[in-house]
Amino acid sequence: MDERAYVFTKDCLSTEHEIPFHVAARASIGVGGYAKAAFYPENLSKLILLIDEFKKHHQPFHVVGNMTNILPPDGRSEAVYLFTTKLKSVGMGRTVFAQAGVTSEELLDACVRHGKSGAEFLAGVPCTVGGAVYMNAGAGGKHIDDILESALVYHDGQIRVLKKEDCAYAYKESAFMRNGAIILGASFLLEDTDGESVEARRQAYLETRKRLPTGKSMGCVFKNPKDISAGKLIEGVGLKGFKFGGAYVSTEHANFVINGGNATAKDVRAVINVVKNAVLSQYGVILEEEIRYF
Repeated sequence: MDERAYVFTKDCLSTEHEIPFHVAARASIGVGGYAKAAFYPENLSKLILLIDEFKKHHQPFHVVGNMTNILPPDGRSEAVYLFTTKLKSVGMGRTVFAQAGVTSEELLDACVRHGKSGAEFLAGVPCTVGGAVYMNAGAGGKHIDDILESALVYHDGQIRVLKKEDCAYAYKESAFMRNGAIILGASFLLEDTDGESVEARRQAYLETRKRLPTGKSMGCVFKNPKDISAGKLIEGVGLKGFKFGGAYVSTEHANFVINGGNATAKDVRAVINVVKNAVLSQYGVILEEEIRYF
């Protein structure tokens, strides 16, 4: 592909970019073909400039962080990927503000340094702040909406602050999945304490995550239905270890689909569809994905 083939302005191309962009190299599941380009804006102004430019030229785009819960397509895509991974500012005050590209590890590092407690449940969750706020990420019975005060977003050409109640949070759900707002950062209400206590709680959460499967995956594929885990249902239909092409259901945790090394997005989708159909047939339960399809 030739950079000259694109309608991007000089200002856009001055941002670090890849043309074309091999999606599998960044997606945690390790699948995906080639997209038109990827951009890595180093500040919020550049991110907004890119968004406005792509909308102006009707260029499809995705704003992403770590790509840990996304299944991208095989083949070539006309989409552009906008990565928030250089948006790393964290501010400590009455609230803790973190830009969208701050990882859970970086947020907790700052919380340890400044003695701020409440976000430790994110330890080991491979997310950015933007992804966590978008998905209402959670672990150990706690979720982002337990600590969020407000989200800073770009929507309809304006930068806005949304209070938690405006984010329409539910289990693994938010208004951002429907309204198209781009998350720029978030403010969290955390408790003042000492760094040693924060680190101890962080390590305790990390210990509980050691039993989760290793390998290339998207984390948990399905939301848990009421009163039972999706993993138990999948195990109940005998699909632990089920394989299609290069993808298979983890033998350690049945809610994980693993790339065995040469999987395609088509393989992963096939495994997901078999699982959904089997659980529906045996239990009458419709499993709903928490992963996102591009």
